[in-house]
Amino acid sequence: MFFWSNVSVNYNVLIKPVVVLVSVMISASAYAAEITTLRESVNYALHHNRLLAADNSSVEQARAGQDMAYGHFMPSIDLSTGVARTDSPSNYFGTKLNQRKITAAAFNPAFLNDPGYINNYQTRLNVRMPIYQGGALWAGKAQADHQAEAAVLSHDYRRQQVLYQTIAAYVQTRQSYTAIHAMQTAVNAAEKRYQDTKALQKRGILIQSDVMDANVHLLRSQLKLKQANNAYAQAQDALQRVLGLDAGTGVTAAKEPHLTVAEWTVDEAVDMALAKRADLKALEAAYQASQAGVDVTKAAFLPHVDLVAGQEWNASSPALKNRNTMIGATISMNLFAGGSDRARTRASRAKQIALELKLEDWKQQVRNEVRRAWRMLDESKVRNASEREALKQSEESLRIKSLRYEQGLAKTSDLLDAQLQVDTTRLSSIRARYDVTIAQAALQLAVGTLNEGVIQ
Repeated sequence: MFFWSNVSVNYNVLIKPVVVLVSVMISASAYAAEITTLRESVNYALHHNRLLAADNSSVEQARAGQDMAYGHFMPSIDLSTGVARTDSPSNYFGTKLNQRKITAAAFNPAFLNDPGYINNYQTRLNVRMPIYQGGALWAGKAQADHQAEAAVLSHDYRRQQVLYQTIAAYVQTRQSYTAIHAMQTAVNAAEKRYQDTKALQKRGILIQSDVMDANVHLLRSQLKLKQANNAYAQAQDALQRVLGLDAGTGVTAAKEPHLTVAEWTVDEAVDMALAKRADLKALEAAYQASQAGVDVTKAAFLPHVDLVAGQEWNASSPALKNRNTMIGATISMNLFAGGSDRARTRASRAKQIALELKLEDWKQQVRNEVRRAWRMLDESKVRNASEREALKQSEESLRIKSLRYEQGLAKTSDLLDAQLQVDTTRLSSIRARYDVTIAQAALQLAVGTLNEGVIQ
């Protein structure tokens, strides 16, 4: 006899997704109202970035693969039912016997040779339990576990990439926002200088070319302001996409971004990356899965042992009557399959070799990425210090030339050139300052340690 345990419904499983969905909708509406800081941007992106959410499906697929591999260790149960009508003498006699309706008259030779038709309603319950599959089950379990591990690690690195993209987009938005204010100040100064020049030209102190030079400077400053506004709009678009916001929802970078990062030598950074990079560890897990895959294919050459049990009911009308039971064991072994099994083994080994080579190449790629990111951060720090000093020098030069201009010792063109130098250097200084933050995040990503904790 076979028994089934009672099936109960876990209502928590049904309610939890609804609660999560409502929470996400509430948080989305709250965030959509105003996102002003880097931390808010990162938190929103990690929950709403579309590509990150899509990548999560690969993790779910791998976990489903694990469940499938575990399920192969469990017995398989099949239930079938059907009806047949036959006048075959052998089938008639066997069906009659299964229905337990054999009588002495059934052995009459004339009746045996021409029994007529018989109906049989058969219901079967079969159970098969794998005992030994040549190691395929355990190898398949190991393969599924490594594949799931690889998917989780790949998703973790994808999460770090989204985090970096959010930081970069936010910083670029903030940089553009700061540049707008810098250029607005430059336009105001250029407008005032243009008006002052016209007034001095009317008084005969300056000539028309001085006015023209001041006007050209004003026009160029206005163009740079327009470019700064366009750059800010484009940066906002990029930030919205990373965050997963709707196109009509605005987001501002109102607060200055600051990161807390560790200080490494380039060799320390490389060693850390080889130990921490989630994508590298994912590739290592994929390589281990390929090794298990070879064992799965090799199991085809070994015997398979299963326990089997069955129960059937046969009746001339729909009913569970006349039960018959069978229990036993089967041993099977593949002797020849046209070479397909050997081909599968060769393919698995080729995949393993390819992943081994790819793994070694990826380690070199990681080393290169870390060294490049470390050099870029070092360069950005030097450039930031240089641009800050250059801004101080250019502002001092403008101050001196302004005094000389007021004393009639400098030309208008000299003063405008000095002002242009200040405006240009100020924009370069702004860009250099924010480039340091992006370079810090890039190094953290290259090392594999980028997380929300680096945001101050």
